Amino acid sequence: MEEMVRRYQKPIYRFLMRFLDSAEDAEQTTLNVLVRAWEYAPRFQYRSKVSTWLYRIAFNMARDLFERRKSRPPQIPLLEQTNLGSAGVKNAEDEALNRMEMDDKYHHLQCALKQLSDADRLLIILYYFEESSYEEMEVISGFSYKVLKTRLSRARQRLRAILEQES
Repeated sequence: MEEMVRRYQKPIYRFLMRFLDSAEDAEQTTLNVLVRAWEYAPRFQYRSKVSTWLYRIAFNMARDLFERRKSRPPQIPLLEQTNLGSAGVKNAEDEALNRMEMDDKYHHLQCALKQLSDADRLLIILYYFEESSYEEMEVISGFSYKVLKTRLSRARQRLRAILEQES
């Protein structure tokens, strides 16, 4: 169990943070995912990677939580630490402007992702943020390869249209 927590806690948390937009929900759900995985570990049949199995559990739990909290006002998470540093920035003013611009872009992306269906948001997050393979995405999403490629393409188009509309 310790090895599983050490190895997968951060990646599962990042995935859930992107999906749920709440640090508190992501943290609690990450713990729930790891507990559920530990409980069901004897039933795991090694037909997929452990990480793929954990992402599937995480998605199911996140989707359930997302449905329960739809009426709550949206929360925008803080950006993950970025490497703006002073190396490429001439002064504190430039750094502040860069940070504001990144926050604004991140906010627009998060708002656009929220407008997608759960399935489309899942595919975008897995492909672009988690860099999952199509095989892993098939297992996590439950879509066949052909359906997955089509849905991902359409999800990209919808996301692009939403982002262009907001610009």
